[in-house]
Parts: sequence; structure tokens; C-alpha cells
Amino acid sequence: MEENMEILENMGFIDRELNHQALTQTGNDIGEAIVFLAGSVFFNDDFITPNEQRPTSIFTGSLTADQIEQQQNITLDKTSNNSSNELSMETSNTFTTNAFLNLENRVYRDRWFIPLKREENLGRCLLSATRLAIDGIADQDEHCKKFMEILIPAAFQKLQCSDRVNSWPATVQFGVFDMMQLLVDLIAARLAYSPVPTQLLETLAILFDHDSVFQQKNKNRSYDGSHYDEQLGERLLAKSSLSSFSDSNKNEQYGWLREIINRFVLKDGIQHLKRQFKSEQPLTALEYNALLSPFAQCIDYLFIDKYQQLFSEHTEEALNYVKNLKEEDFKTESASSIFELLTTLRKISSVVWENRVAQMEELHFDILLKMVTLSNFNAKMNSLKELSKMIENRRSIPRDIVSKWIIEHSILSKVLEGDIDQIQYVEKVRTLVDFIAPNILKEDIEMIWKMQHGRSLATVDHLLSLIASAATKFNLEQLNYLIGFIDNSWKTETIPIKEKLIELLGAIGRGCQEDSAARVLEVLWDMAHEDQLHRSMLDHLLHCHLRVFSEGRSYYYALKRDYCRKCMTDLQRNQG
Repeated sequence: MEENMEILENMGFIDRELNHQALTQTGNDIGEAIVFLAGSVFFNDDFITPNEQRPTSIFTGSLTADQIEQQQNITLDKTSNNSSNELSMETSNTFTTNAFLNLENRVYRDRWFIPLKREENLGRCLLSATRLAIDGIADQDEHCKKFMEILIPAAFQKLQCSDRVNSWPATVQFGVFDMMQLLVDLIAARLAYSPVPTQLLETLAILFDHDSVFQQKNKNRSYDGSHYDEQLGERLLAKSSLSSFSDSNKNEQYGWLREIINRFVLKDGIQHLKRQFKSEQPLTALEYNALLSPFAQCIDYLFIDKYQQLFSEHTEEALNYVKNLKEEDFKTESASSIFELLTTLRKISSVVWENRVAQMEELHFDILLKMVTLSNFNAKMNSLKELSKMIENRRSIPRDIVSKWIIEHSILSKVLEGDIDQIQYVEKVRTLVDFIAPNILKEDIEMIWKMQHGRSLATVDHLLSLIASAATKFNLEQLNYLIGFIDNSWKTETIPIKEKLIELLGAIGRGCQEDSAARVLEVLWDMAHEDQLHRSMLDHLLHCHLRVFSEGRSYYYALKRDYCRKCMTDLQRNQG
């Protein structure tokens, strides 16, 4: 094959990658390869997949499997029948605007419609944008800029992460992979100049994510990148041999993932990406994360020593950036990007610098503590959002460590100093309260209870809803401590507040375990037997009794039986 490669180069076909693919597809037949390379349907600066693997139609994301099969019989999408002027423009310095506008109408809908052939709209726009990016002018065209920053993220989110990926036939999978390769080319070219293309890099991170629906669906695809191995040599970044995988990974080849990683390197993507760190303008947390995140998603499939050589200085730079942040940096709405960057740095460290994972976690908590302590709404809200992600286990920090940190640093009292009048803020606080409820301290229970004094009824409602939510997870000791405060308030508060206390007890009783439900029923019983109780309040108390038993309490047979006997005894005593 090498001899024929030299012949093709001498004839003017200078793209070795494309020549290799042409010879592979034609069985090393030099004549057929020349016909293939000269064919007008292909573009000489692009990687070509075999014809039998290329999709024969566009794909509509929300169609059924039968409809997909019907579409595969269509030879060309009608949108490819554009004027010859539009087609000729694709080789010029003008963006394919008509193709983009048509694509816009198809991507942003419930029944989305994304073409997967290179000569159709998505492929044409990717190729056109790549040419403009190579010339350094892609951002100067309004439609091209919109294509890169808005449409590409939306389209590839669907192609990579939609559950429908699992039902697509092989031809569609190959078509998606074809578009991924074109996108890699575009991103590599666009990285050659400022500013940092954050939206494109965020999409690249999705492409490189081995946990995406698409990569999981195609994880057993073999690696067919010998041409990358030959051309990259020592620059090869993704592992090309299964022998270099850990035992746990050997059955999952992720060949396509490794191919697009090495393709990115071949297109000088690494070189251009590293240049972005030398920007004249200081980088933001969003930009640092965008630059580091793509390879953090696939780091298990890289040569770690090469990754260290390429990115050690840049991870240190990003780490120093976080360490030197000032108070004002925490008050912006975009401060959440700081936590995204810290998560990326931790993910990298867990593989590349394992001895630094604890340091990353400590820094993460330090930044969180600084933000939650500030009185600024944005800072507190962003800190609560981050706490929610930690609690939901989306940050890879063990939940027991998170819980211990929250208790030790009195985080609950700090977040309750925020704007409890805001319902969105209260919902984030609820996530925190529910998480630590089994370990919540008595002083925290007292603090929340006393916060009601002098507050508006709306704020009181928010606080009581937090208490009710947490109390369903209390043990008996915690619950009895809370009941002490409820009992004191019952003796002194106004009728409207007493009604709220009844609702609070009812909510706790409906959500807690059996022993706690029995304790709540005792309190409601005592309240219902007070002298001079208003009839409407008595009805409210009895209604709460009933709801505690009625909602999901079918297995509380013994408790119901004992309660019925108690009622009968009470009736007999009153009649006597």
C-alpha cells in the first residue's frame, strides 16, 4: 500500500489520510482509488467512511424504527437539490447560509430532523464553517457564528445523548460518527485563534465522553485508525492497542472514541488548544474548564505520560487561578463555572495525580464555604446549587464526607441567613435539610424554629415546610425535641399559627416512620382533647388524624387497631 500511497502523492493527492482511506476502500486498487478521490461528491479535505457505511438518508430523531427504515430508502434529501450557486459557494469564503437556515427549522422541534450525509445540510455547514475557521474568519459571519455557538451544541446533544440512539440502525450510527469527525475538524481549526470557543469545546467534551449514550452504544467498535498511528507516531494520544488497556477495559474497545481523539491530534487540535492558554486576555473559569474538560472525559483511554507532558502546566495554571480568586469573583451569576472547573481538575487528578485528589476536594470545600458565607444572593444561590450536586452524587466526592463537612461547618445556619422569602432558594435549602436531617443537631432545630419570630406569614410557611420535610427523617429523640417547641407555641400562639402547627404535625405524620407516626398521633390526640377548642380546629385535628392513617399506612395494622380501641374507650368514657 505504501508504494501506491507515494504514487497518489506524486499525482497531486497530498492528503495521506484520505489516500489511505481510498486505497483501503478499493482494496489497494490504484485505478479505483483515483476515481474515488476525484469523485465530485467527496471533499478532498475530509475523512471518508466506506460507501456501504454511509447513511442513505436524513434521520428524524423522533421517528419509529419502521419510519427510519423507510427513510433509508431515500437517495437524497430534497434539501440537497439547492441551486448550483449555493453548491459552488461551499468552496468559497462564504458560509452556506441557506443550508443553515433550513437546518435550524429541523433541529429545534420535538420531532427533530438531522441530516447525516456530508452533502446534506449538517455536513455542508460543518465543511463550510471549517473552511472559514481555517481562514480565521468563521466568527465574522453572523450565521456561521450562530451555527457554531447554538445549533451545533443542540444538534450534537441530540445525536450523542438522546435515548433514541440505542434504537438507531447501523447506517445511522455510521452517519453520526461521520458528522462527529467533521465536527472534530471544525473545532481543531477554530481553536487556532481567540476567543476560546467555549460552546464548541463543551460539545467536544460530549463527543469525548465515554459515558455518553452514543459511545456506550458503540463501545465495542474496533479501532480502525492505523493511518493515525502511522502519521502521528510519537504524537499518538489515544491508546491504539488493547494490550495497553487495564483488564477491566479490555472488553470495551471504544474504537470510535479513540479514533476521533487521534483525529483531533492529527488536525493540530492539541497544538491550537494549548495556544489558547497563552491568550492575551486572562482566562475565566468557564474558559479554563472548556479547555480542560474534553480530555478529562476520556482520560482512561489516553497515554497518561503523554497527557502529563501536554497538560501539566495548564492544569497547574487553572489550579492557581482558582486559589487566587477574590470575593468579588464569587458574586457573579457565572460563579458556578468555578465548581465545574474544580470538578474537572479533580477528575483529572484521580487518574493522573492520585495523591492530589484530597487537595482538590479541600479546595472545593474551601471555595464553597467562602461563597455560602457571603450575604450576596448569587453567591449563596450558586453555593446551594453546588451543594445539591454534591448531595446528588454528581461530583464524585463521597456523600459521607459531604455530610460531615456540612455539620462541622454549620452550613445549615449559614444558608438560612439567605433570602428565605424566595421559593427557588427555599427549594435548594430543602435539598440540604433533607440530606442532613438524620444527623441534624438540636441547636439547628432550635435555630430554625426561632427564625419564625417576627417574620411574614409567607416566610413562616417556608420555614415550616423545611421543618416538616426534615422531621419525616428524624429519629424519636430529634422529633421529641421538635415537639417540645411545637407544644410551647401551641400554648401561646394565635389561631392562624395554631392551624399551621396542626398542618405541620399532619405533614410529619404522613411522611415519617411508624414509631414517629405514633408519637405525632399522640400529640394530635392531646390537642383534640383540650377544653374550649374551636369546632373548626377540632375538625382540622381529626382530619389530620385520618390522613396520617390513610396515606400509605396500610401496613400500620397494629397502630390502627390500638388507635381504634383508644377512640372506643374515649367514647365510652364520655357517654358514661
